[in-house]
Amino acid sequence: MTAIGPAGRRWRTDIQALRGFAVLVVILFHSGLGIAPSGYLGVDLFFVISGFLISGIVMRQRAEGRFRLADFYLRRIRRLMPACAVVLAAVTIAAIGLLTASGYERFWPQLAGALTFSTNIVLWRQINYFNNSAAFEPLLHFWSLAIEEQYYLLLPLTLAVTPRRWWTPAIVAATAVSLVAYVWLYPHSPGATFYLLPTRAWEIGLGSIGAALAGRPGGMALPRPLRAVAIVVLVVTPFLAPSPHLTYLLAIPACLAAFVVVTAQGNGAADRALGPLARVGDMSYSLYLVHWPLFAFANCVWLGAPLPRAASIALIAAAILLAVPLNRFIEEPIRRAPISARRLCIAALVAAVLIGAIGYTGLWAKRVWRPAIDIAGVTGLARPGCDPDAERFDGRCATGPAPQILIWGDSFSQHIVPAIAASTRRPFAEASKGGCAPLIGIAPVDLQGSEPWAKGCLAFNDSVLAWLARTPSVRVVVLSGRYLRYTEPGTRALTRDPAGTTALGPPTLAALIAAQRRASAAVRALGKRIIIVGAPPQAGFDVGQCWERRLERLPLVTRAPRCAIVAANVHPRWRWSVALRQAFARNGTPVIRLDRALCGAGVCKTAWHGTPLYRDTSHLNATGSILLGKRLALGERIWRDAR
Repeated sequence: MTAIGPAGRRWRTDIQALRGFAVLVVILFHSGLGIAPSGYLGVDLFFVISGFLISGIVMRQRAEGRFRLADFYLRRIRRLMPACAVVLAAVTIAAIGLLTASGYERFWPQLAGALTFSTNIVLWRQINYFNNSAAFEPLLHFWSLAIEEQYYLLLPLTLAVTPRRWWTPAIVAATAVSLVAYVWLYPHSPGATFYLLPTRAWEIGLGSIGAALAGRPGGMALPRPLRAVAIVVLVVTPFLAPSPHLTYLLAIPACLAAFVVVTAQGNGAADRALGPLARVGDMSYSLYLVHWPLFAFANCVWLGAPLPRAASIALIAAAILLAVPLNRFIEEPIRRAPISARRLCIAALVAAVLIGAIGYTGLWAKRVWRPAIDIAGVTGLARPGCDPDAERFDGRCATGPAPQILIWGDSFSQHIVPAIAASTRRPFAEASKGGCAPLIGIAPVDLQGSEPWAKGCLAFNDSVLAWLARTPSVRVVVLSGRYLRYTEPGTRALTRDPAGTTALGPPTLAALIAAQRRASAAVRALGKRIIIVGAPPQAGFDVGQCWERRLERLPLVTRAPRCAIVAANVHPRWRWSVALRQAFARNGTPVIRLDRALCGAGVCKTAWHGTPLYRDTSHLNATGSILLGKRLALGERIWRDAR
């Protein structure tokens, strides 16, 4: 698409080149090649560019008295829907043939969201962009289109009720509020902050501010050195690799740099050298639409394991080969075609209905032919008072009024609840908080858990000890946690000393051992026995998806014979987890190792007699938990072996 500035008088090769750069770094980020670890910032750059161009058109036409809301939305339909409809139809058909039944259950609401430009809300409720599950969603990238259209639903209406002299102050104020909300809320709720318009509007708002300033008489003059600095920032930031807890802050300098570039007057002689990149920018929309579904389907086929370098390069080439005809024969011709508003609306409605019908037919077929496999998440006891994300433990999550056993930990404590319930009649309580291992004085800080969340984890574990102190019926405490979380790249540990002072730093094996020793000592000081139930073998691929794809006879590329865990596909830091459990045992805390029940001769089974045991890379499903619990007589063994 040709970029026209707010003044509407000249081509902006530099803006098109910026679009080309933005889409390329996004593709490199999604490729997994490791070239652009912060390439997701390309989407942030798109927001600023879009705000500058579209807001400029709206402001200019309103100032000239020729803006019509219906015409504006019709132009948006003409611009977005043709290529979008083709891609959605193709992706939906591919999803029917390539996604598992459970994957398609997630896909269907995303498709409905894509057709109504609300995918960001659907994804916020389903997953997190930086979680592994996001890699399997072929419509994940539609969240950004939804953000834009929601913004442009509000912008013309806002300008219509705001006096023209207040346009710029109103946009500046709204942008500032959105930015403050983004910075403040992200550490507390990264999913909502990432996906929802109120905390993303500041990026498009920066472009709107630029359009308002550039549209004034005489435009907006910026020093050339400032533009040069901005270009350097834009080129460098996508290739930086900051700590995961700081990634969201990198959007601020990137967006400010984009604001400077789009607002400043371009250098004609220098911009002509950007011609090749500008041509990529011309088809950036088509390229953005087609690239991610290719990677998502490949991730499904490879079960979430890292794609081979050759496969990633081939997918990039395929994205370009598909984007060229989509841009040349669908996007551009229909955008320029003299189609009446009535026919355009009818065509868009018919396309949406047909795509929705295809999608729903696929959903019905998947449900009818779905194999009998349990891959539902196990969140512990399903009783009133049980909250997997509770802030404090009050003892209400229990099978009886006087529990004799307490199960304490994170999701790993949750997934052994069916095993214990199936292998003992003793009443038990469950103190589980997702992601919060049963350690005293230490908690992880990463993309899934901010520093405020980590402080909440410390407080939750303190509340468990406080409850134990006033609950004499509990005789045995079972600890189970996913300690491998502390080994993930970029993860930091929030530690608390005896005086209550907290500090952030790199997690160490010694710190985890000391934290577990404190937990054991605190439990025993209350006159109770303690035992650890270790994790099942951890895989470097999605075991649940492996079995589901095998049973549904879907394409599958894996080094896992019958979805088993072997040396070639085990989690790369599994030995670290084993060493940690051995250290716990040396400290005098008994450890029940589930891996010993599943592994032998270098192979760890993930199914018994054809019944899959896992739901993902590391967690047991409910069926697998029950089978394992009965086979090991886990509940009674816990009671017997605890010390």
